[in-house]
Amino acid sequence: MDWNHIIAAAGTLFLVMDPPGNAPVLKSLLQQIPEPRRNRVLVRELCFVLLFLLFFFFLGKELLGWMGISSSSLNLSGGIMLFIIAVGMVFPTRRSPHQNYSQTELFIVPVTVPIIVGPAAISLVMMQAALCTTAPQKLEGFLSIILAWIASALFLAISGKLLDLMGEKGTTALTRLMGTLLILLAVQMVLNGITEYIRHLPAAL
Repeated sequence: MDWNHIIAAAGTLFLVMDPPGNAPVLKSLLQQIPEPRRNRVLVRELCFVLLFLLFFFFLGKELLGWMGISSSSLNLSGGIMLFIIAVGMVFPTRRSPHQNYSQTELFIVPVTVPIIVGPAAISLVMMQAALCTTAPQKLEGFLSIILAWIASALFLAISGKLLDLMGEKGTTALTRLMGTLLILLAVQMVLNGITEYIRHLPAAL
């Protein structure tokens, strides 16, 4: 078992789920709920997050095969989508798209989907599932998801106090730093997709 690979995959998924960037949004949404229920709601939503991630991981390969999507296409589309999201983190707009959910009931939508488990996270998990062809690789992928989820859950659980300590400027700086790292990952995913497509091009012809 390659723990370096597990930690790297978990770190990538953690960055994609973007707990520091989502923390202010979740804090705003949870403030609408009576304080005694806030922790229960957060725990419930985090459990849904884990279920969604594991669902797309274990059924990702079958879904890709059913839709006829190759791993190179997934790399390219996931990289492009991740790049767009990362640019939004580095250069945020004044109005957050999550503000549209401010008056809705907090049950799966919008906390689990799309705030925490967004399109980029789903694409990343499905791509990882497609690359896991052996039992040890599947175990590594499973552990990376668990680690990323634990790290995200712990961060969001203490995010209220962290936001108070860091302030708005500190939170913005951290979000932009993570966005910059995601841009690098997005470019690498696109390059991997192009390389894989070129490698399989002679066979297709």
